[in-house]
Amino acid sequence: MKKVIFPGTFDPPTLGHLDIIKKAACLFDHVYVAIGNNISKSQTAFSSDARMQLLKTITKTIPNVEVVIFQGLLIDFAKQLDVQIILKAVRNATDIDYENLQAQLNRQMGGVETLFMFSEEKFRLISSTLVKEIAKYNKRLIAFVPSEIEEAVFKHLFIQFHKDD
Repeated sequence: MKKVIFPGTFDPPTLGHLDIIKKAACLFDHVYVAIGNNISKSQTAFSSDARMQLLKTITKTIPNVEVVIFQGLLIDFAKQLDVQIILKAVRNATDIDYENLQAQLNRQMGGVETLFMFSEEKFRLISSTLVKEIAKYNKRLIAFVPSEIEEAVFKHLFIQFHKDD
């Protein structure tokens, strides 16, 4: 069975994330969408459980996708799941440079290979950071996040950014 891990913070999931998940589901027998709790990102807009629910909502029709949460090093989690390939989405040359360093470390430390995949061009400018910034200014997110979760994401972010107003 060909398995892959697609890790990320997914804070919140975007159309670009979903595009990569769908592509991976066509290439692999089992896709783990792995929500990492990144200690370098000290605060997230959504809890891990909320991100898991959002991802489950947008992937519910893709039978070979499993949404999971992990702590610690990705390579340790990959070994735990007996996965030999990590899938990383890249949008631009800056992403490639950063992810290449991660890939080398994962190969050296855990013998795990990294596959790089580009999302469709129309999604390459979308980032979770951009989504949060747009919601802060009371703009809808339909062009950036899957329609099934747009309202929930928008309301959560807008309320979060304006709770002290």
